[in-house]
Amino acid sequence: MKTTVLVVTTVLTLVLVACGKQPAAERATDIAAEPAAAAGDVQQYTCSMHPHYISTDPDGTCPICGMKLVPMARGAGAAANDGAVAVAAEMIQTMGVRTVPATMDSFGRTVRAFGAVQSDERLEHTAVARFEGWIESLAVRAVGDPVAAGTLLYRIYSPELIAAQKDYLNALEVNNPQRIAAVKQRLVSRGMQGSAVNVLMKTRQVIERVPVYAEVAGTVAELSVREGDYVRPGTPILRLQSYSRVWVIASIPEQDVALIRAGMPVRLSIPSAPDAPADGTVDFVYPTIDQRTRTADVRIVVPNNNGQLRPGAYADVSIALDTAPRLSVPTAAILRDSRGAHVIVTLGEGRFAAKSVRTGLTASGRTEIVGSLAPGEQVVANGQFLLDSEVNLRSGLMPLQDTITADTPLSQLPMDTTTVAQIDHFTDMALYFHEALTDGYRIEPSFVDPAIALGDQLARRFANSRLAAVIEASQVALREAKDATTGAPLAAQLARLMVALEPWLLEGAPQHYQQAGVSLFRDRESGQLWLQKTSTPNNPYGAGAAELIDWPAPTAAQSATTESAATNDPHVGHRH
Repeated sequence: MKTTVLVVTTVLTLVLVACGKQPAAERATDIAAEPAAAAGDVQQYTCSMHPHYISTDPDGTCPICGMKLVPMARGAGAAANDGAVAVAAEMIQTMGVRTVPATMDSFGRTVRAFGAVQSDERLEHTAVARFEGWIESLAVRAVGDPVAAGTLLYRIYSPELIAAQKDYLNALEVNNPQRIAAVKQRLVSRGMQGSAVNVLMKTRQVIERVPVYAEVAGTVAELSVREGDYVRPGTPILRLQSYSRVWVIASIPEQDVALIRAGMPVRLSIPSAPDAPADGTVDFVYPTIDQRTRTADVRIVVPNNNGQLRPGAYADVSIALDTAPRLSVPTAAILRDSRGAHVIVTLGEGRFAAKSVRTGLTASGRTEIVGSLAPGEQVVANGQFLLDSEVNLRSGLMPLQDTITADTPLSQLPMDTTTVAQIDHFTDMALYFHEALTDGYRIEPSFVDPAIALGDQLARRFANSRLAAVIEASQVALREAKDATTGAPLAAQLARLMVALEPWLLEGAPQHYQQAGVSLFRDRESGQLWLQKTSTPNNPYGAGAAELIDWPAPTAAQSATTESAATNDPHVGHRH
């Protein structure tokens, strides 16, 4: 027989289901149905894959999967009365349960923005001609040349400066201190640097081609002249730019601008330089709003000693506001469903319970918890979905009988993701039967048992609704299918199962199955239905023509139910 991994046989799905009614010979008790059956002093045993199956037989095996039962913690049966579940140590390990404490962490609301790296204008230096003349011996040749402070930039031949040098030498000859000082000041004011003046004083010889040195270090960002060019006072020669520090100009949404202040720390992520400095500081908030984008620019200063940040690079900017110590847990530990936000907390001795929480700010993978937890209280950060399902089923958190009637549309039944996942066991059986028929192998009857067991719980839970009839009719087809494991008898039970499921598929949650990639087909000759995970029909009833049935557009109630279910349904993406 072809081995097929079904959703109903995976650990994830099986741990979500309840075993339902068990034969009396098994001497088992369903905690969800009969919480009083657990005696305090009697050692009980459970299946690590099916924790709802409880037995007092130390040598027993699970009737669903055949695994050997493991001892339960003492008092586990009583846990159902206080809304908690007791889980054996072996089962905790199997589920991969991991707990973390609620801790005080410093964080606040975060403003996200986009920006671009720019050169820091404060580190820019433009060399201009101070006197007229001809550029000779240009030492820098191209944009990008590095320049150290004090290195030669160029030499200039200036008749005007030569005349001034001669006046200075004459003043030195007559040794008139007042005139020497006056002529020297004229040389400096015309742009002759002090180093050149000192050489002139020492040698007492005119410097025909006066050297000009770099006053600051940097990189040549712009070169405006070439050797032989004639320049006048004020003519730009070159521009030096230091990149030891850069700016990031970020566009902040208009509604957040008033919250930004100079001096605030900033976190940066620059895709083109992942190893670049990740911290900056708000330097200036520009006073105007862009009328087109409704944003204001904020200037952020960022150190760049290693030179990894380049002007023009894209930057992702995060600015933390209202940073303060807050009690928080990992965001992934928080569960949300029809009950609202809640976490699974540990009660000690292998016991767990759901606790409603009120959430606050979220940042850096953690969420603030307001007034619901105490510092150090242990919450489940891994395996919480499985434990939460157990809490749901054992504590009876869905008393629906008082809220629904036989006239309640299937699309308006109160649903949580666990319930939708349980109903999906019946659609999984339809997929399983289709594959067995089209691939020509026998089904494994034991694979059908979890869905049948679930049907008892679902029928009780929705006893006053149309869904109860869907479930009960589906159970009948599944029980018959266990004896009709292949060929035409199995095909007949598939058709029977699909007749039962059709109202749920088309009225209850069609969008859920559409989003899960499930297709619904009809045999044109017989009108019999089947489900597939592919859009190309493979008729399990023979070689007849098939037609695809479009999933109906959801009602508002369907949208609310199935959107949540599709997001959290553990079956989605796992059906064959």
